[in-house]
Amino acid sequence: MAKSARRQPLNKGKIKKPRITRNESYLMNLKYLGDEPDTMENPTSSQYIQALNWYNYMATLDEQKEWLQTYLKQNNRDLEAKRLRSVNDTWFPTTAAHIARMLSRGWILDKDKIDFIDKSLNLSINKKQEEKKQEVIEKQKPSIKDHVKEKRSEIISEIEGLIDDGNKFSLYDWLKSNEVAAMHAQFIIEYYKPILVELCEAHVGKDPQLKEGYSHLKKKQLDELIKFYHSLIADAERYGDVAKKVRKPRKPRPVSVEKKLKTFKYQKEDANFKIASVNPEKLIGCQELWTFNTKYKMITVLRAADRGGLDVKGTSIINYDEKTSVTKRTGRKPEVFVKKVMETGKIGLRKIMDEMKVAAPLSYRINENTILLRIVN
Repeated sequence: MAKSARRQPLNKGKIKKPRITRNESYLMNLKYLGDEPDTMENPTSSQYIQALNWYNYMATLDEQKEWLQTYLKQNNRDLEAKRLRSVNDTWFPTTAAHIARMLSRGWILDKDKIDFIDKSLNLSINKKQEEKKQEVIEKQKPSIKDHVKEKRSEIISEIEGLIDDGNKFSLYDWLKSNEVAAMHAQFIIEYYKPILVELCEAHVGKDPQLKEGYSHLKKKQLDELIKFYHSLIADAERYGDVAKKVRKPRKPRPVSVEKKLKTFKYQKEDANFKIASVNPEKLIGCQELWTFNTKYKMITVLRAADRGGLDVKGTSIINYDEKTSVTKRTGRKPEVFVKKVMETGKIGLRKIMDEMKVAAPLSYRINENTILLRIVN
């Protein structure tokens, strides 16, 4: 039995172009451009540009780097040769390398062409130095942690100044008047707690060192200090609790209409009833949305709970009023009620749902069987 011929696939796809290797590319260019240009004295503008074009097509980056390094070393410019090694490939002066190669081979060129090497070289080396400076600046930029640390040092310094003045003050009132962030209150507590503990231990008198250290204070003075630091910590605790409670909540970022409707599915049109959905973008913020389920022949009206209007979350309509939103079955003549919803004025719309007798569970979810019949603002 003869084998049947294998069918060729109908869609063969794109024909991949053969990849050209570096050697193949070099040989191809060599065929059309020839060998490296011969040495010339005072070449014409055309001859000079033609030579540069040859190097541009034929030379690799490694070769260009080697040519420029050789030229600099031949002219006792070792420092520049060293700096050139750290220059990024993006900023490497390729044209300068081509001119350097020509000079190394004995070309006699105008002074402006030789000066071009120096200008290009300086630009490349300066670019590297600018990058290094930028890196140093980035490293020197204070972090958020550094900002917080500096702010806390300022707060403690000011409180210590108030204490040194010897006048009575309310730390709670001071923190409030200076609108100190709640997160700094805990740091103030942690800063003054060890001082309070030390004073209490000195008051007990069991530690010989502390007893000697505070011997210059009378018992009454020690009691007053303990009371003062205790009130200081209590004020910081109270302020921290209050500040957290009254802190303004972050405003949620507004979500774009495109993002809200990303997963929103609805039926765009229906051939049987000859109807099509309105643009779903218009339902966001509207006061009423009328929908028609083509599978179960149900009409739904979703009325907004407030002036903010209706909104979308996933495949559901949200922010609707549960008391005034209704879903009802259209019965045997769905096309009649669909037509009424689409053509009746705003006042007449209020009576349409009363004409349908059979109620159904509220359809606030939209799916591929739901036509967005009408939007009322």
